[in-house]
Amino acid sequence: MLRPQTWYLAAAALLTLLCCIIGGGNVLQVVLLIVSTVGSLAAIPLFNKRPVQAMLCLVPMVALLAWYVALAAGADATVLKWYHALPLLSLALLVLARKGIVHDEKVVRSYDRIR
Repeated sequence: MLRPQTWYLAAAALLTLLCCIIGGGNVLQVVLLIVSTVGSLAAIPLFNKRPVQAMLCLVPMVALLAWYVALAAGADATVLKWYHALPLLSLALLVLARKGIVHDEKVVRSYDRIR
């Protein structure tokens, strides 16, 4: 059975990829969405290295925040479409994934102290 963090990371990658395919945008926005997708997918197999996985979750978060800054700076900032909410949902899933990863690391460290 997969951990909930894996599902969160996979869903975040899917949402950012979907936004990239549907929305497009300028080159910077597409690159930021691709970085977010790759960062989310790269964090999935690192379940044995939880501190690295938690740090790698920050990369897509920063990329998505930069995507919103690039969207606001663009010419179409006043016209928002429904797919502009997908990176926000992805950001929320990444926050949940990172929270779960940090919690798992705390649990493992507490078990190590007991031993």
